[in-house]
Amino acid sequence: MAHYIVVIIDILRRIKMDTNEIEFIKAYINKPKSEDFYIDAFEAYSAGGIDQFKWKWSWWAFGGGIFFLLYRKLYVEALIFFMLSAITSQVPVVALVVWIVSGALFPYLVYLRYKKGKEMVLEKFSDKIEQLNALREYGGYNNWAIYLGVAVNILMLIWLTFMITLFAGLPNGTDMMQMDINGGGF
Repeated sequence: MAHYIVVIIDILRRIKMDTNEIEFIKAYINKPKSEDFYIDAFEAYSAGGIDQFKWKWSWWAFGGGIFFLLYRKLYVEALIFFMLSAITSQVPVVALVVWIVSGALFPYLVYLRYKKGKEMVLEKFSDKIEQLNALREYGGYNNWAIYLGVAVNILMLIWLTFMITLFAGLPNGTDMMQMDINGGGF
């Protein structure tokens, strides 16, 4: 019974949003598993015809961070987030807040890029098929960002393991620089 209620609510929600808009969002996202999330999010962001931020949580954005932004072709935003992360990493509480906020903010950045792309596509093309194809090309995703994220995390784990192994063998209170200066070595 609950499943049918969810389906009915979904149908009513989609009736509210223009059919063309749903097609444009699907073309831009270009990933069937993610379409429903983005349709819901984009509808919330544009409620009442006014673009505004709403808290729409994405675990992928939260956990993926910069790699989520690269995945969704938000390159400038990825650079800004990288610099912000580097700066805030000095204060762990601030870094945690930035990390948490990214889980809700990054989908909104995807929405803003979608709006910009849709506007450019509608100006350039009058044929709907061309518009959808252009949105697919402008939007979509970069699979390489996932591979990059996995590679970076594996390298970080290797580095962390190496550092733990290196420091685990030192007696408590041993200063590595002092050992090297006095010829103690490792």
